[in-house]
Amino acid sequence: MKKILLPLLLCFALYTRAQNPATMPQLPGIQANIKASLKAKISGTVMDAAQNKPVEFATVALLNPQTEKIIGGTTTNESGKFLISGVDEGTYRIVISFIGFENKTINNVHVGSEGGEVTLGIVQMQTDSRTLNEVIVTAEKPLVEDKDDRIVYNADKDATNAGGSAIDVLKKVPLLTVDPDGTVTLKGSSSIKVLINNKPSSIMARSISEALQMIPAELIKSVEVVTAPSAKYDAEGTAGVINIITKNQLQGLTGGLNASVGSRRNNLGGNFNFKRDKLSITGYGGGNVNNYYGGSESVRQNLLGDQVISTIEQINAYKNKGRSGFGSFSIDYDLDSLNRVGIDASFGGEARNTNSTRDTRVTSDDPQYFRRYNHTQNRNRNMDLNFNYTRTFKRSKEQEYTFLAQYNRNNNHSNYSLYQMPLPESEVIDYRERNNNDNQQNEFTLQTDFTYPLSTVKRRMLEVGTKAILRDVGSDYRLENASDGSLNFQDDPRRANMFDYQQWVWSSYASFRMRTGNMWGFNVGGRLEMTNITADFVSTSTKFSDRYQNFLPNVTISKRFGEERRLKLNYSQRIQRPSIFFLNPYVNYADPKNISSGNPYLNPELAHSVELSFSTFTKKGTTINAMLFGRQTNNAIERITTVDTSGVSSSTYRNIAQNATYGMNLFGSARPVKQWTISGSFGLNYNILNSTALQIHNENWSYQFNMNTSLQLPNNFSVQANGSYRSRRIQLQGQSSGFYYYAFSGRKEFKKQKVTITANFENPFRRYNTIETLLRTPTFRSDGSNYNVIRNIRLSVNWRFGKMDAGQNREKKRISNDDGKRG
Repeated sequence: MKKILLPLLLCFALYTRAQNPATMPQLPGIQANIKASLKAKISGTVMDAAQNKPVEFATVALLNPQTEKIIGGTTTNESGKFLISGVDEGTYRIVISFIGFENKTINNVHVGSEGGEVTLGIVQMQTDSRTLNEVIVTAEKPLVEDKDDRIVYNADKDATNAGGSAIDVLKKVPLLTVDPDGTVTLKGSSSIKVLINNKPSSIMARSISEALQMIPAELIKSVEVVTAPSAKYDAEGTAGVINIITKNQLQGLTGGLNASVGSRRNNLGGNFNFKRDKLSITGYGGGNVNNYYGGSESVRQNLLGDQVISTIEQINAYKNKGRSGFGSFSIDYDLDSLNRVGIDASFGGEARNTNSTRDTRVTSDDPQYFRRYNHTQNRNRNMDLNFNYTRTFKRSKEQEYTFLAQYNRNNNHSNYSLYQMPLPESEVIDYRERNNNDNQQNEFTLQTDFTYPLSTVKRRMLEVGTKAILRDVGSDYRLENASDGSLNFQDDPRRANMFDYQQWVWSSYASFRMRTGNMWGFNVGGRLEMTNITADFVSTSTKFSDRYQNFLPNVTISKRFGEERRLKLNYSQRIQRPSIFFLNPYVNYADPKNISSGNPYLNPELAHSVELSFSTFTKKGTTINAMLFGRQTNNAIERITTVDTSGVSSSTYRNIAQNATYGMNLFGSARPVKQWTISGSFGLNYNILNSTALQIHNENWSYQFNMNTSLQLPNNFSVQANGSYRSRRIQLQGQSSGFYYYAFSGRKEFKKQKVTITANFENPFRRYNTIETLLRTPTFRSDGSNYNVIRNIRLSVNWRFGKMDAGQNREKKRISNDDGKRG
């Protein structure tokens, strides 16, 4: 009880003192200045005696020993230091308290009449050996937190996430923008590393947007956005890192079941968390069924000089139905107070069926008008296995060694069958085609890291580590067709595609960081990476090998002004390797008027990034973050489309451009009253795309913003609303229009039964989201639009069980690599 009362009494005393200035005698100005100059200061540093590390944010109370009345005080900073100013002559008692430690009392602290500073030196605090049977958490985390190197969005505090997927969660994360097709961008770039619990997942291997749709929102605790990763992170992802943290409770047995029904998606899932003494077990399982539909329209004029030689008009409509399942478990065991081992695994699967029709009309010397019906099936299975070992040291808990191993596997099978009929009003099938495609991706990673505090008092830290990644990708693609429309299919060896691809990446890093007594912070590091690639594209008789190495520096300088404001400057160099999606030279003829292929001779992208940010927050919950940044990418991989004299377009990828983005981002959150929270962000970018080889230069201003607000009502009701908008954006050969999103929700909690019911309304006043795309080149002009269903109404029910007790949580180490540039 003493531990709780002391901080409360201190806060109350400081508050009443500030609110009652009339109780202080009003001295003349000169006399007041003389008296102030004679007042003293009391300083010291509070340390954890067991772990020899600073105790941050401990309460330091200054008491009158005769009356036991609190007459002043403060809290320690991140270095454990404290300073009490304006102390009159006299003898005092100091009491230092913090949850988990025994109160520390220092008697007979004498302050003389001459003023000056009384230094108490290092004050050791002992860990409290008593434990609590149950902890009831009454403080509520803010929706958004601004930490030293990242912005944290606490997804479990957002009612509109109920029944949704990870895509729905990311739409509301500051600094992020999510396109209608699920593409996630940060600071105007989609070159992002996405991690789950600080590690990659094989479900991201094929498509990040599809993988994010598989992860239920109820599983997500928070999302971290790291805009300037240190050298300890892999050097891939030129814009930054997104880390999705899933829920993991403390001591005891807890869990829950959740279900939702909606117009586009139905979910069912459950989770449990068990932690007792040295053993911790967590698990999750669930599945979903979804239904999406939409279409597109386009008109392309094919040019020869300034003359239109042909026109192609296409109308496409599709319906997509899918189902997926996801499960994971984690087991961790503390061998003793210094050693921990753990294993975890996750499994996933997805089945997706798509039916589409495409009408094509060609106006030229050889006019054509036909319709194609296409049925596509995709089956995907993935698995992640992880082993981790962590050792801490008695000298300091921050001295740590970790060994990590990870194996990822992704198996994908897809096939389609199509038939074609001439139009208008014909039921004659004149062409058939079908294919089978099996591919497998395996990834094995070993990693070791060592963190060594050079000085725990001065907060100097050295981090070193090394890592090896081996990737093996194989694919077998075969196609049959019947040119007369019969069922007599024949192999078409020209369109077969078999390849084997290996990539080996070795990297080592070193990073030094320190914080000074006057609140300066420095982080200097570098990462050396060597990459070796071999590929055998059997069907095209193409063999390819490449080897390159890169040194990637990273420097961060920060300054804190008190505990509420921080200024940070960062420079880093990042790399983005092309994945197999970009490298595979197979030519896709599924749409005979629009063919595409990869390029096995692509080089990695290299980006230089500079970022200046300022953040401030108050104890009342107001947060402001302002950022200026610049990023230049050399050897940028861009999609290039050309049209031949017959009117057929061909698309591939080339290192043909240099792109740059300069911009600013403002984020703020506030709580005008206790029951009402509001947050939002605004970003303004100036984008430049330039290709000397193609003699193309494209630039524009773009902006994006989002808002999120929630209101707590009586009787455990709450309402919430959010919305976002992104303006027009440019491509190397054209531009696409902007889009917007909005949603409302209402929630009712039955706390006694531990049940929550949530109703969500996403874009209720419009059915489709439409994106228009304009392309302009010397060989063609194209105007197109894509529309996708966006309206969704869903009802979710969540039931929780179990009890959470107080228990020590040790951070779990995991491998984090997700470095391939995705399609």
